[in-house]
Amino acid sequence: MRSMAETSSPNSSADDLKNHVMKIFEEATKDCEDEYLERVFGTIGRSYDSLNDFSITLFNSMADTGIIDRAREMFKPVSDLGILSPVAVFTIVIMLYAAERKAKSALKVFQHMIATGVNPACYTYVQLITVLATDFSNVKFIRYAKKYFLEMLDKGMKPNPTPFWKIMEAIAYREPVEKAKEFLEQIKAKGFMPSDSGFHYKEAYLAEGMQTLKMYADLVHNETIDKDVRKYFYMLRAFTGHAEKLTNKMYSALVEDGNVDEATEFFNEVEETGIEPMVVIHTAVIEAYLSFGKTKGALEAYLAMLAAGVAPNSYTYTVLIKGLSADPNFFGDAKKYLLEMMDKGKRPNAATFTAVIEGFAKQEDKAAEEEGKEFVQVMMDKGFVPNAKIMMEVLRGRPTSVIRSAMSIVLSTLKQ
Repeated sequence: MRSMAETSSPNSSADDLKNHVMKIFEEATKDCEDEYLERVFGTIGRSYDSLNDFSITLFNSMADTGIIDRAREMFKPVSDLGILSPVAVFTIVIMLYAAERKAKSALKVFQHMIATGVNPACYTYVQLITVLATDFSNVKFIRYAKKYFLEMLDKGMKPNPTPFWKIMEAIAYREPVEKAKEFLEQIKAKGFMPSDSGFHYKEAYLAEGMQTLKMYADLVHNETIDKDVRKYFYMLRAFTGHAEKLTNKMYSALVEDGNVDEATEFFNEVEETGIEPMVVIHTAVIEAYLSFGKTKGALEAYLAMLAAGVAPNSYTYTVLIKGLSADPNFFGDAKKYLLEMMDKGKRPNAATFTAVIEGFAKQEDKAAEEEGKEFVQVMMDKGFVPNAKIMMEVLRGRPTSVIRSAMSIVLSTLKQ
């Protein structure tokens, strides 16, 4: 991209335009109350050249992410002098506020831009709508988000899916499903058809689909949820296709473990409803807690799943039991849920079974070893037959004493 400013041969006309741009920037940022953003604005607004350099970097970044047309629209220069346009300056400020989730400030700058007669570009709308839809501190923000999305469509703009999905998530979190239907009717009447991302808006399953969005929103915005887990889901939601990836991960795991009937039922549900099953999200929450070493949180997430009326599948049990087995304080729960899993007609895979047997072995206690043998016998009475060869593969790399004890627990029981 060529430079947005011809600084090698300055003239009064160019200087006047540059001064005007800097006045716009100063006016748009003067009410900033955030210390971090004050430093950012101070750095990029140090001079016209520094603001122009930031603009070039942003242009290249937009081009690299496949939105070159949006970049060209926003950074179309004033006259043939290559000076930044007012809409580019306002959008940069709105974008920086949006990046820090400052919806109120972004909205104020946008309204100031409109008041000064500057028309927003498509990228301006996208940045504003996204931050309005993801800030749940004020119920008015979702109304503004919907208003500006419809305004975009009226202007013939074709937004990417992100602002649409953020609005739908906000509706799910704050409003009844009738509001979702109303919004969908409005945008379809204007020619906008939402792309598939998690579910397809089959009217018969719209309420269920909104529930999935509501849960994701809750995971990000509910301050009673662990902050690491909230951050994890905030980052996860930033990537498109996350719902499909989580769904495919669960389906593949079910197939790999030989749970063909469960996998088929799971697949058919997704195909029929077009919705990411709630069991996928709940299981992802359990996994998130375990990834941060928060076993208690994982168990509470599992119990919350049951309370919500969502039934665990074999993969859910696998994740939960392996996580509980790794924490001595929750080993009793691991045993409990392994037997519960079997009582529901599900068969643990080798890694899950071995994780529990390893929990007995790690105690390095004769009484624990005997309890382990009794536990294996209970499992065998329920129809489970341990595979010693596969167990050895799972235990590879463990301390010799643990391997010896775990295999002793299983082999001595098999010989009885």
